[in-house]
Amino acid sequence: MNSENTPVLDAKGLKCPMPVIKLQQALRALTPGDKICIQTTDKTAPTDVEKWAKVNKHQIIEINETDYGHDITVQHSGLLN
Repeated sequence: MNSENTPVLDAKGLKCPMPVIKLQQALRALTPGDKICIQTTDKTAPTDVEKWAKVNKHQIIEINETDYGHDITVQHSGLLN
């Protein structure tokens, strides 16, 4: 996982598009430049989050495979739809 200061969003058990929706909602509470790690079991989440991040100009910091699925760390760009 990531640094101790990075908040973790538990989206395990949620299917597309809910991990991305939950991530977008969580980013609204953060400051541009902040990072957040989303934990997901959805097999398509890494691709979905990458596409969403590209459209919204957020940066994917890392994607790690885990026993349950993936940890995806995203840095807030300051832009939100």
